[in-house]
Amino acid sequence: MTAALLSPPVTSAPREEPTPPGAVPVAHLFGFVGWGSVICGVAALSPLPPVIKAVLLGIFVLTGPGIAAVARLKLPRAAAIAAVPAVGLAAMSASTMVLTWFHHPVGVLLHVVALVAVAAALPRRPVGALRVSRPTLGGLAPMRSWPAALLAVAVAGWLVALPGLRNAPYSQFGLLFVGTGPAIALCTLVAVGGFVSALRQGRLVTAAVAIGVVVAIQRLTVTLVTDVPIYNWAYKHLGVVDYIRRFHDLPGGSDIYGQWPSFFTAFAWFGDVSALDPTVVAHVFAPLIHVLIAVEIVAIAKLLGFTSKVALAAAMIAELVNWVGQDYFAPQSLAFVIALGIVALLIASATHRVAGYLSIPLFAALVPLHQLTPYWLCGVAVVLTIAGRVRPRWLPLPYVVLLVAYLIPRLAIVAPYGIFSFNPVANAQSNIELEGSFGKFFTSTVCRSLSAAVVLLAVVCMVIWWRRRQPFLIAAVLAFGSFALLAGQSYGGEAIFRVYLYAIPGCALLIAPLVVYAIDFRSTRALLRRAVQVAVVSALSAAALAGLQGYYGLWSIVVEHRSQIDVGAELLAQEKTPIKVMSLYPGGGLSTRSTADYLRFTERDKDFDQSIPALPADFLRDFPNKGQLDEITAGAAGFEGNTFIVFDQQASLALDYYRYLPPGAISTFEAQLRASPQWRIRDTDDVTTIFEFNRDGGGVEAPPRCANLGWFSGEACGVGNSVGGAG
Repeated sequence: MTAALLSPPVTSAPREEPTPPGAVPVAHLFGFVGWGSVICGVAALSPLPPVIKAVLLGIFVLTGPGIAAVARLKLPRAAAIAAVPAVGLAAMSASTMVLTWFHHPVGVLLHVVALVAVAAALPRRPVGALRVSRPTLGGLAPMRSWPAALLAVAVAGWLVALPGLRNAPYSQFGLLFVGTGPAIALCTLVAVGGFVSALRQGRLVTAAVAIGVVVAIQRLTVTLVTDVPIYNWAYKHLGVVDYIRRFHDLPGGSDIYGQWPSFFTAFAWFGDVSALDPTVVAHVFAPLIHVLIAVEIVAIAKLLGFTSKVALAAAMIAELVNWVGQDYFAPQSLAFVIALGIVALLIASATHRVAGYLSIPLFAALVPLHQLTPYWLCGVAVVLTIAGRVRPRWLPLPYVVLLVAYLIPRLAIVAPYGIFSFNPVANAQSNIELEGSFGKFFTSTVCRSLSAAVVLLAVVCMVIWWRRRQPFLIAAVLAFGSFALLAGQSYGGEAIFRVYLYAIPGCALLIAPLVVYAIDFRSTRALLRRAVQVAVVSALSAAALAGLQGYYGLWSIVVEHRSQIDVGAELLAQEKTPIKVMSLYPGGGLSTRSTADYLRFTERDKDFDQSIPALPADFLRDFPNKGQLDEITAGAAGFEGNTFIVFDQQASLALDYYRYLPPGAISTFEAQLRASPQWRIRDTDDVTTIFEFNRDGGGVEAPPRCANLGWFSGEACGVGNSVGGAG
């Protein structure tokens, strides 16, 4: 019993097996999928509804270029499957960036479709086989089972609970504590129970379906109960995409998105071809990313020699413990998927050098996609190469050359953000260190506890495999290599979140064999057997609940409303430069950067949309009862453009949640604005109110502390005792 626990499958590279009876060679399967992908690519150009065109185009991107690349390469089947979506996403991002000047979206698609068609027509090398049985009643029998029944109950309960989440009231503990939120947690637990039962019975198809059900409950829920994407900061990315679509160029100046632009060029191209609003793409982005991550983790596990049970367990563990909200419409999400595909190729390169060669162009595509992910991946490649697990041994050299060559011309752009700080303790700090409300303390404690438990359990598993002389190095490098990032960068206070995100696949791979052993545990002592089974189900359930709380704990603060997106876009479209937009909180509801118009204002003033917490501490002392409104009014009067102050529901909740300001400060500030003749309401609805400085409101006395504001660059200070508007 002990030997079985301490002996995971040997993680040497699996040998190619002969095609078993009834199985379809992967090369043939790739041929079928390749031609299907070509059909989807051509159909995406037909006069169909944008949603259908986007689905067809998405299928082509995720399958066509990848199949064209691997069809004639001798790769392990798991590596080939992992490479297909990674190659497609890398090809879309890199080619559209290089061809930004060549604004012919349809022409680019037709050329790629033609290449895929040629690759599908050419003879293919053998790449192992996949067993694909003809669907019969007997073949469907595995789905007619107790695990499948649990999944059906989970899906049914989830669908019933969805309507009650749309207008859920605010709770400082998040969505799981209001409305039908508890039902979401319960349905997740039922799905986890179905997964455990399926693995125990060896029903692998049902177990894979269970992973999909958990992804749907945890991430697709957001898409189905909201009208627009969540997270205010996601709309900055949509603004860059809109700029590229409108002007067929990259943002210039010091805009950092213009220096790492391939994510934005990719989705500008995608929107041009499909005619689908990128906001819709962003709305469904997270669940798609999670499906791709699960596929990549399963492939990596198979390349390490694990059984299918362990591979599926690793994917489920990674899904349950991933509370980090880095799956939204952002370069990070796409880069993470491509990076996992490259990891699969690095592992396969030990026995198939061509996999290492294929990883080089993928890494080249990754470099202009995201600022941080390539450095983590390069570190992983270096360590694995030193350990003799990557071939050829010079493979990290082009990685390093690509990174250095891309960074040096952009040093002046990234320097203001901080390049290397070499302070791991400070870099590990979150970007929000306030004590906050009890709800904030609760959610933070849950997230930190889950993260610590995952990492510590992974360490324990690593020690077990090391003591038993079992291969563990590759999984350990994936699990703990990202912590080296803390030595050099804080990434704007978000490095610790990225470190955990990068660590999840490796931790899951270390933990999964132990979980599968516990699920399959057999003993003549019924009490011991039952105790082990209860322990593993309880651990997975606790991880699921903690992951859900981490993701949904800020629900009311991060949910956006259609009216706020429309009002923000209208404001920027109508105004002339320069303007000042003061919000209550940096992640509030009103987005000032969701369209291309934001570039007009950042070119003049990169901080045109500042928030109250970002203002000087001296200015915020005893806010707003120390004449702060007078200072803002004086600054607005001396400013040559229009000034706006935005109140929105999310910002008010965030200020209370994090305790940025004393209770009642915001309502007092709003009352002062409503009573002031120098301010008038420009727009208002049930979630947002925008005040505009009224130059016809009479003279404004400049207070002696005017310089403390700083936001107006001192323009209103020293002008005299009175600075008046037109009236």
